[in-house]
Amino acid sequence: MAGPAMLSGMSGLSGPAFQCAHAQEMLKESSISMSSFVKILIVAVLIVVALRRRINLGIAMVGASVLLGLLFRMNPMDLVKEMVTSVLAVDSLTIVTSLTLVMVLENILRDAGFLSDMTSSLSRIVKDQRVVAAILPMFIGLLPSAGGALFSAPLVDEITADLPLSPEKKSFINYWFRHPMELIIPIYPVTIITSRVVGLPMWRYTTMMFPYFLIILVSGAVVAFRQCPHRVLKAQEDHVSTRSDWAAMIKGLAPIISVVIATVVFKLEVSLAIAIMTLLSALYTRVPPKRLVEYLKKAVSSSIIPMICGVMAFKGVLEGSGAIQGLTESFEVFGVSGPIVAFAMPFLVGLLTGYGAAIAGVAMPVVANLGVSGGLAGVNLKLVALAVVSGHAGLMISPAHLCFPITVGHFKADFGSVVQQVAIAATAGILVAFIVAVIA
Repeated sequence: MAGPAMLSGMSGLSGPAFQCAHAQEMLKESSISMSSFVKILIVAVLIVVALRRRINLGIAMVGASVLLGLLFRMNPMDLVKEMVTSVLAVDSLTIVTSLTLVMVLENILRDAGFLSDMTSSLSRIVKDQRVVAAILPMFIGLLPSAGGALFSAPLVDEITADLPLSPEKKSFINYWFRHPMELIIPIYPVTIITSRVVGLPMWRYTTMMFPYFLIILVSGAVVAFRQCPHRVLKAQEDHVSTRSDWAAMIKGLAPIISVVIATVVFKLEVSLAIAIMTLLSALYTRVPPKRLVEYLKKAVSSSIIPMICGVMAFKGVLEGSGAIQGLTESFEVFGVSGPIVAFAMPFLVGLLTGYGAAIAGVAMPVVANLGVSGGLAGVNLKLVALAVVSGHAGLMISPAHLCFPITVGHFKADFGSVVQQVAIAATAGILVAFIVAVIA
């Protein structure tokens, strides 16, 4: 008789003890998750501070990589290995090749007069220089190449030469209008991966995101041209566009159109498509081999390659240290609501990595499991839309996004001022998507 009574008493004692142990375990998990969040936040802030002090992005990202690895207690050898492996990865080398060739092709087209002919003909056809300035980077945004803003920057610089726009405004125009296509064009890695992760057919995904594409265009136009008057070159006020205007514009766009066709229709690797078009352009314009070598030396000696190496090193440490997993655990432990997670998770991943594919691969699986109502394949489409828009905003604000420092460097603009403009323009899409997700 005593045995069962004793067992009963022990059972009564085990309940509070178990609850206490469980509470301690939850407290420990919360502490670890918060610690991960704080560590990542510290690194992100230091990156921004370094860039505000005009420290080279490559150097800043290498320093951030080391700090991030040490904060997450990575073995020094593992830390170095992650950095080197990421820098020497095929993706990294492809980006370096693509950007180098883009710079060579841009020099060929500029020296041959293609760029000036295209911008002048487009301005005669469209008339409003502000519209032309937005259209040029948008069209080049059809190319999913990293650092593509380098291609459109000289075009925007030329077409806005006589407009009352500061270097910061020109930087914003080139950078902002270069990227709306990422929301709807099915050749970007972020678009392809996201649609697959959430189980949406591409047509459905594009339809869902098209309204936000329009919102981003409008908000960008308001920020960029709010105090910039409509202007048409005096020499073109009475000019009626002719076939020669269209021919000049098509001739200037032909290399870019060809790369788009090669990558979309024929599924060629972007770096290969750019290489082929660079060679054909050099042959067509009869660039001397000596001049071509000069273009290549100029591209290789630029600050872009160290910049890419720093960004890719940071990406490798971010993945290898478990920092991204720490963010996910932070949201799970603290029981944050669906809309908040759908906003914060993609935004932070985009802000930290500056890499669209990272948002799709890391944040979207979390968002895809947030809701089970109102969407195809059990996915809450409104939360997905909010996640895509917030991820895009984080990506646009991120100093690790290659197009950002490339653009700011080209126009010699103040980084902080451009960040403010980007943040203001990004707010409209986030607010609309968040309201829709909350009232759903």
